[in-house]
Amino acid sequence: MADEFDAIVVGAGLAGSSAAIRLAKAGANVLLLERGAEAGAKNLSGGVLWGHDLDAIVPGWWHEMPVERHIVRKRFGLMTPERTLAFDYEDAGWRREPFVAHSVLRARTDAWLARKAEEAGATVVTSVPVDRLNWEGNRVRGVVQGGETMTAPVTIVADGTNSRVTLGTPIRPNPRLSGTATELGVKEVYRLDASVIEERFQLGPGEGHAEEWVTGIFAPGVMAGGFLYTNRDTISLGLIINLASLFGRNTYSTEMIEQFKLHPTIARTLRGAELVEYGAKLISSGWASRPAAFHGDGWMVAGDAAGFVFSNGLVIQGMNYAVRTGLAAAETALAARAANDPSAARLAEYDRRLEASGVLSDFRDFERMDDVKWNPRIYSAYPKFATALFHAMMSETGGPKRPLRHLLREVQKESGISLFHLLRDGSDVVRSV
Repeated sequence: MADEFDAIVVGAGLAGSSAAIRLAKAGANVLLLERGAEAGAKNLSGGVLWGHDLDAIVPGWWHEMPVERHIVRKRFGLMTPERTLAFDYEDAGWRREPFVAHSVLRARTDAWLARKAEEAGATVVTSVPVDRLNWEGNRVRGVVQGGETMTAPVTIVADGTNSRVTLGTPIRPNPRLSGTATELGVKEVYRLDASVIEERFQLGPGEGHAEEWVTGIFAPGVMAGGFLYTNRDTISLGLIINLASLFGRNTYSTEMIEQFKLHPTIARTLRGAELVEYGAKLISSGWASRPAAFHGDGWMVAGDAAGFVFSNGLVIQGMNYAVRTGLAAAETALAARAANDPSAARLAEYDRRLEASGVLSDFRDFERMDDVKWNPRIYSAYPKFATALFHAMMSETGGPKRPLRHLLREVQKESGISLFHLLRDGSDVVRSV
């Protein structure tokens, strides 16, 4: 029996729609399935999109895609209940086209990209919660939904972090996400007039600002990083929380987001703003969250579903990897179509493409970063140490100045950091980078 489609893509996020566009432009009969009422309807995320990979399928995409602002400044910092220590990075090149990064709201960008897939010739069907992959022995041949089977020689799974169709299958045999490799993202969006945003963050028209914080302001042992970025007429802010660190702490994400946005450094940026959206989502990041394999007989996994969310402690990137892996899966599917061979051996080309494009090496090289990123001292002792040191150096007490070596020893003791921990944590940082 002939298959109904050349390829089926599950999930119309950045990975799935990018794959569908590439397949359709090459003449493949591709079906793109999305469980939301429209692409992006169930996506609470946003952030900074580094869009170089989109150039391959939509040249000059930033002129048409509903992006928010092109980023011209990144801020990184440490936060304690009463102090912050931060540094800014600005780059004149970021102010010129082609802009390297944009703040985006995924509900808008995903819908736009799915329409691009439809314009390219893909069949896009929304409100379809795929029940399962159609397994024929060890081979996947399409999907099953509502008792109906839709077949294709190649299926690309791109249905996000909590991939419903892979959990408990040979792709991801463990039916549960890893607690150590799973994070909770909590986000709120505040409306604020565009001119006020530009004045408050010292931006020109269309320019954007993004922040990432080590938030040493919560209960001992609870680990979270904060973020803030400017959109056209809104501000998005939130936390990425280590899920395992919440267990048994009697601390809740709702309380944490309140603490974060009420911190003086954050609160002044929200003055006069109106809350218009809030939500939470799971994020499965790092090498530990990868599936058993990225490809098999008749299937490939791309984007967040494959664990391709990168964080090195200073930046969080997932959207660019979603596009890149979606395109790699599409190119592999096209080669399999030309050879009339969707076997695992043929689809192994997907892994080779992931290697050649730098995706696999990025995650392999930073595999140990989670040991640094989720070290409890990063969120307790070190913010206190750094802010106390700068407080001592910057303050005038009316007394004699103390040498830096004396200040270092004093704040080290106050922060509870032993010399052993300093040496071991420093060694971990060196090994992870």
